[in-house]
Amino acid sequence: MRARPRTLLLSTATAGGLLAAGVLVGVSLADQDAAPVADPVGEPTAEPGRPAGSTRPVAWQGDGLVPADSCEDLLAWHVDRAEELVTPWGWGGHVGWPVAALDLGGEALASVGGAMRSTASDSAYASGDGMTNATQSGTGTNVQEAGVDEPDVAKSDGRLLVRVEPGGWGGRLVVADVTGATVRETARLDLPDVVDPELLLVGDAVVVVGADREAERGAEGTRLLRVNVSDPGAPVVTDTVTLDSALLSVRQHGSVLRFVVESGLPDLPFGAPGRGGPRGRAEEDAALERNLEAVRATTVDDWLPHVTTYAADGTSRTSRLLACEDVALPADPGSADGSTPGTVAIVGLDAAEPLGDLGATDDSDDSGSDDAGPEDAGGAQGVGVAVGTDLVYASTERLYLATSGAASGCCWMFDGVTSWRGGPLTGSRVALPEPDGTSELHEFVLEGTGATYTASGEVDGAIRDRWSMDEHDGVLRVAVGPTVETGNWSSIVVLEDTGDGRLDEVGRVDRIGPREDIEAVRWFGDLALVVTFRQVDPLYTVDLADPARPQVVGELKIPGFSAYLHPLGPHRLLGVGEGPVPSRRGGESWGAQAGLFDLADLAEPRRLDVESWAPGTRHVAATDPRAFTWLPGSRTALSVLTRGWGARTGWVSVVRLRDGVISQELVEVEHGSDVERVRLVRLPDTRVLLVTGDDASFFPV
Repeated sequence: MRARPRTLLLSTATAGGLLAAGVLVGVSLADQDAAPVADPVGEPTAEPGRPAGSTRPVAWQGDGLVPADSCEDLLAWHVDRAEELVTPWGWGGHVGWPVAALDLGGEALASVGGAMRSTASDSAYASGDGMTNATQSGTGTNVQEAGVDEPDVAKSDGRLLVRVEPGGWGGRLVVADVTGATVRETARLDLPDVVDPELLLVGDAVVVVGADREAERGAEGTRLLRVNVSDPGAPVVTDTVTLDSALLSVRQHGSVLRFVVESGLPDLPFGAPGRGGPRGRAEEDAALERNLEAVRATTVDDWLPHVTTYAADGTSRTSRLLACEDVALPADPGSADGSTPGTVAIVGLDAAEPLGDLGATDDSDDSGSDDAGPEDAGGAQGVGVAVGTDLVYASTERLYLATSGAASGCCWMFDGVTSWRGGPLTGSRVALPEPDGTSELHEFVLEGTGATYTASGEVDGAIRDRWSMDEHDGVLRVAVGPTVETGNWSSIVVLEDTGDGRLDEVGRVDRIGPREDIEAVRWFGDLALVVTFRQVDPLYTVDLADPARPQVVGELKIPGFSAYLHPLGPHRLLGVGEGPVPSRRGGESWGAQAGLFDLADLAEPRRLDVESWAPGTRHVAATDPRAFTWLPGSRTALSVLTRGWGARTGWVSVVRLRDGVISQELVEVEHGSDVERVRLVRLPDTRVLLVTGDDASFFPV
């Protein structure tokens, strides 16, 4: 199997729209017919249930993307764009800023803006309808969307607790019975070759997902395990699947799981020139031509993603996920100019069914080599889309791929193949494609394991993260920050598929938080709450009842900022973030903060109370909302608090709310890197499980 380097363009923001041959795959496990036989150039001559020359029944309702005419058409598309990124040292870009290429052994490190990153009015709410309670998922995880579960390190259905522990050459699955007065561990199971595992619980099936330790050096992969826990004392791995792509997102709709994965540019036999001297320029020119020839010699399988399934006897089978004619390209080729080829895939799986039949039998041996050419996945119905994406948002009925559209800046490139020695730092200069300050959006309607592409659109501005997007009654609302295409403020833009395959802008409101950055966004039906920050923390209430005329209703400015917002009822909101706190040496420092807000009058939002912690502390939920739990019955919030980033202590902050007043206590629970893995899982009977790095127990509240 081909190794794909993880190529990261590191800038003050993601570089424009990354062109990717994306794949939208709905997996039908009922289709287990024989796979097609690939011809020498890699194009299938026939497929199960499809006569020669026909196409799969793929729904294309939007006009922004059109299927490729053939494998040759698809290959030419990728090669044409990839040639722009070739340098004498391998993958790079246009002449411009210096770019360093480092061998990271398959692990990517990104630095963006210096931060590590491994998101009395005529308003309809004037009558007091307000916010509704946000609920955790059915397996105990605090999620963005009700009805859309997310993976985590611990899950419970009230009967079993399943959690993962890191360690060894993979992780461990720990199963426990939580029906009694104490947590009773029933079994442990090794999870070989799964790096940083997380899980989802679907009935008696646990689906574990993480990075693939067996991915070739310089490449990233995803490993998926299905574990049967019908006997809690003897869990069994029933299916193992790997994808030659890095994981971007996983979401659960009922028993259907959707994985969004990304592959980088293919690993090619690039050469490099000498280290300068009188013939330095000639050597660079010769090396560049050799590297261009390597790109031109690629086959379509170098650009299509693949899946490998493993049988109980240890044998494996590698398959394509889709046929060439099921890959769509932008209808306007110019819209992809200057972007970077790669692969993004969305894979739909029914977790209630076996996963072992995913893909189709080919002639590759157990090592995964593709000498005979990989075949199309007989059990998959795939849609490929050549779009750029670095953000994924899913509601109960739709999924959106988006580019960030952020501003340009100086950059470095990290590449898993080319080493630092002899690379661009010897004098060559390359740069990112110029981002245009516009975010691209692509909409898919979800049904079963499948999805239908319906529309594409764009919006001027930068989309910070998935929390900045929301779908309500078929209308997409997006919070965007400033770019070179906007004024120096944030906006909320409303887009709708008007039936012509376009996500058209139908309304917007500008000038939110001038000269400030978006820190948090939450959406509640026809209400949006936006927090921006530079020196103070403005909280804006935005009325979205009329999609054509969104309007800012109220504003509250207070010191600090809230990075995560959680609704407590129709009119109350809790925000956790950071703010000024007294320093032991006098003056002010910064530490964790929680604020209680009253939004009964959206035109006049009020902060009822605020609680601050010691300097240097932070809420883990500020960057990972899964570390927050709300207990509505006792009006209590549980948030994991820590201080520092290396050797550190973790506490559970028990925040109690009474008559508009906050009281809190700290309970020390964990130390070191495992602090980030602490979870408080609320059971259906209202009891709370405390899950730490290597233990689980009931937490008294």
